[in-house]
Amino acid sequence: MSNLPLIVGYGGINAAGRSIFDFSHQRMLFDSINAEKQNEVLQSLGHLMGTNKKEQILNSTLLRTIDDDFFDEHNFRSPELPTLAGGQLPSGFNPAKTYNSRQHPRSLAMTIFGLSDAVMSLGLPWEEILLKVPRQKISCVSGCAVAQADKYGMGGMFQAPLAGSRITSKHMAMSLGEGSADFGHAYVLGSMGSTGNYTGACATFQYNLKLGISMIQSGESLISIVGAAESGIVPEIYEAFSATKGLAEDVNLMKLQEKLGEDFSEPNHRKICRPFGENIGMSLGESAQFVILMADSLALELGLNIHGAALSSHIHADGYKKSISGPGAGNYLTVGKVFSEIKKHFGKDAMHKTFFHAHGTSTPQNRESESHIISSISKAFGIKSLPVTAIKSYLGHSLAAAGGDQMISSLGSWRNNLIPGIASTPKLADNVYTENVNFLLENLEFENNDFDFAVLNAKGFGGNNGTALLASPSKTLQLLQSKYSKDQIKKYHSQKESVDEQLLENKNRVLKGDIQSRYIFGENVIDGINNFQVESHQITNKLNDEKFDLQSTLPYQEFFTT
Repeated sequence: MSNLPLIVGYGGINAAGRSIFDFSHQRMLFDSINAEKQNEVLQSLGHLMGTNKKEQILNSTLLRTIDDDFFDEHNFRSPELPTLAGGQLPSGFNPAKTYNSRQHPRSLAMTIFGLSDAVMSLGLPWEEILLKVPRQKISCVSGCAVAQADKYGMGGMFQAPLAGSRITSKHMAMSLGEGSADFGHAYVLGSMGSTGNYTGACATFQYNLKLGISMIQSGESLISIVGAAESGIVPEIYEAFSATKGLAEDVNLMKLQEKLGEDFSEPNHRKICRPFGENIGMSLGESAQFVILMADSLALELGLNIHGAALSSHIHADGYKKSISGPGAGNYLTVGKVFSEIKKHFGKDAMHKTFFHAHGTSTPQNRESESHIISSISKAFGIKSLPVTAIKSYLGHSLAAAGGDQMISSLGSWRNNLIPGIASTPKLADNVYTENVNFLLENLEFENNDFDFAVLNAKGFGGNNGTALLASPSKTLQLLQSKYSKDQIKKYHSQKESVDEQLLENKNRVLKGDIQSRYIFGENVIDGINNFQVESHQITNKLNDEKFDLQSTLPYQEFFTT
């Protein structure tokens, strides 16, 4: 029997703040949540930003005008750009200052911070989990799509001599695309399972999720941390997207504002990203997001919170293309397969209990091509009015981590009974396909059990398409009841009580200002030469008697003679 990949923890950081305890999700929904939650959001952000002023906090989060000194601090140059709009992390917050970093690229510092929060969100000390789970059974798959492109990463490696500086010994190592996973294993988790990054442009998170799901299902991993981390707020990335004509630029934004009857005396960067409306291009952002997948039996044994299940993630290329950056055909397959799974395994009614996170980049090409995909698939499966949102309108496009933003928002929706609407889009564009689709231009409040599934969609450069299927917490518990007895479920809930108590303590720590990252550097290092006892069936660390099983079976039995 295969394992069900349960989501037992999550953490990250983006323009809306910390993902842990749904703070970033609630920031996007700030005007629709109660005063107590609003206060918690402000406390969480205030500690990151070094201020308690409400208006300053609200104005310096989400998609906005980038801080004046941002490029000077993180890059070798600060040129005149066609726009200074971006989904920057909350102003005043530098993740590299939350641990003893030494010239780490921004996306890797975001990894340390976000993954630390993901570990905290479990409600059990990580060291306790390491005592119960072999470290080679813990995988971490995470990385970037473009690069660690600031001056401490690949950007610095290529530009330092031109800027009158020098290439350092760290530049090469910190330029690697899978660096986020490398940092996770080495400095946060201490794990020794599968690692790497399955790069798929803007669909990278969905690609990594496919790997994580597969490793949990097969038993290769008992725990798989899936993520992505990227800061696209780099001058060269802005200039490159501008060259493709895909970037939303100020001159076009003011023309749009005038056309729509809005104030056009200056560009309104808050509303520069308008998915499925009259729009002018994409806006860049930065984000690091991580979810912790765990085999169902282990999650129940440990009593961890079950936030949902990652059921599948489908990937298809576009085939022959005219333009490497243009939309293609593969996304019809990825979206269609997800809805086919829902219909086949959960019935026709389940499709009406599904909401959809669109890629929604705010380009004229995307609004037409993706809306046609959503509408035609929805119509084919008999869905009367599929709810669709697009949260890049709040965060900008975080490239590799964009699917992670969707994941965190979906989990937050099930906890807060709210789906963020596309608030920056006042009206759908005329060429948007709307048949059988409900594009949410306002926040949608719903009742418990209204939605059992969420679909996360991504369309990437090069023909990289990824679409993932999530099950809600209540639907996941229903699935578990098919495998486990009532006594086993009752025992799980009893075990969970102590975890919930610890999580409440962790939340209070965050609200009181704990922003320190977990960073284990130079401690508990394994010395294979001096401390390993190597045998044919296992390797033993003589210092602590930790054993590493070498047993594996090739799955080709019909080819082997006895």
